[in-house]
Amino acid sequence: MTDGISTPQLLDPARALQEVGVKQGEKVADFGCGSIGHFVFPAARFVGKDGKVYAIDIQKSALSGIESRMRLENTDNVQPLWGDIERPNGVRVPDQTFHVALLVNNLFLVKGRDVMAEEVRRTTKAGGRLLVIDWLPSASPVGPAPSDRVTADVAQKLFTAHGFELDHAFRPGPYHWGLVFKRES
Repeated sequence: MTDGISTPQLLDPARALQEVGVKQGEKVADFGCGSIGHFVFPAARFVGKDGKVYAIDIQKSALSGIESRMRLENTDNVQPLWGDIERPNGVRVPDQTFHVALLVNNLFLVKGRDVMAEEVRRTTKAGGRLLVIDWLPSASPVGPAPSDRVTADVAQKLFTAHGFELDHAFRPGPYHWGLVFKRES
């Protein structure tokens, strides 16, 4: 509660990570993690000491924010990593590195969606999972302009065209849609 007014949580990272089935010991990539690491640090708790979360962003200032929070929270299973998901091999990890890929609130920013989808596929293990969450197309008090938003249908077509199979859809919050995919072999 803030000033006596109840405001809904935009996204519940723990619930979303449960939807995609993040487990102890896994390697998780948060593509476009941002400076707060809204999904990075909950994912770090899910994967435990034997897992690793790669906080990937093109903005070095975002990675500095992740590093600061790592020190504050004494987190040692997060790896900040500069990467450009809109370039082939723009994330410097071997093919099929990640068990789980996260792409949260980024589709509206991406210009090269096919290249991005292929880079996510390249870095995700065969049989691995992908969680895509983005803004509902309707106007909301927060988020990008409705004209900039990407619908769940467009995202589904994009990722199925790049080697992912839709597992299920869910509603991660009042202003978002969510899709969970499995990477085909």
